[in-house]
Amino acid sequence: MRRKKSLLKSISLVASAVILMPIAAIAAPAAGAANTSAKPITRPPAARLAQVGIPKIVQTTCFACHGLHGMAVTSAYPNLAGQWPSYIEKQLHNFKTHKRADPLAPVMWAMAAPLSDKTIKQVAQYFFIQKPAPGKSFAPKQVAAGRKIYFGGLPSKGVPACYACHGGTAAGLPPWFPRLAGQRRQYVVNQLTYFKKGLRTNDPKSMMRYIASRLSAKQIKEMAAFVRSE
Repeated sequence: MRRKKSLLKSISLVASAVILMPIAAIAAPAAGAANTSAKPITRPPAARLAQVGIPKIVQTTCFACHGLHGMAVTSAYPNLAGQWPSYIEKQLHNFKTHKRADPLAPVMWAMAAPLSDKTIKQVAQYFFIQKPAPGKSFAPKQVAAGRKIYFGGLPSKGVPACYACHGGTAAGLPPWFPRLAGQRRQYVVNQLTYFKKGLRTNDPKSMMRYIASRLSAKQIKEMAAFVRSE
């Protein structure tokens, strides 16, 4: 009971801090938590993107699952295009140390093992500057139901509104909270299910395990449908 109260307090403090931010900051999150600079992290203009070469590790390894430009080849893997570099770096380090150990993690353990800190940063920055996946809506009713949860939470179950941490446009808030907009539906379903079952445990303060444990399988699918549409 004491642990539950402490966890609820942590979630509440984070959510409250974000909710009190200006709406503009939520819609286009800055990198305050990930970057000590006052300037927000933004994607370079198209002209500069064209000059950025594809890292060798992406060409030889990452592309097989995530595509050359961060668009996953199947729903088992996440789209990485436009994802916050701080989040990608954290996940790669967690794979490297086996801190992230969900069912598909062993595949990434092997991929991350030989990566140096420099290479991890290079990969994270490369995928971040790629154009994010566009939103697609496949199930309007699920999208509508997921939107209600995303912006309203589930007060009766103690579930806070998702936008408090992932932003008003699901673009995420670095360094802890990833971009969800445009993410593949099945990947989101898988990850929320892993959190729900305690199979993925690298979430800050166990926040996602707590939240996912209170979502039904139907609600998880609705959430996945909504973020895919953004």
